[in-house]
Amino acid sequence: MKTLVITPKDKKDFTFLSELLKKLGFEPQILYDEDKEDMSLLKAMLQEKKGEYVSEHEVMKILKKK
Repeated sequence: MKTLVITPKDKKDFTFLSELLKKLGFEPQILYDEDKEDMSLLKAMLQEKKGEYVSEHEVMKILKKK
């Protein structure tokens, strides 16, 4: 199954999209900044486990994208 990630521009759009998804029968899953950081770190760790080198610069670039 595929996943769709949407980042609203502001709180008003966030509320609108959340309510719309609920009315359409979907349960939105909220990702907080900490969750995004954890996902980026996990990605880097998995790449390292495969033997691919991930530089500190690349990790910091991903973390700063929040």
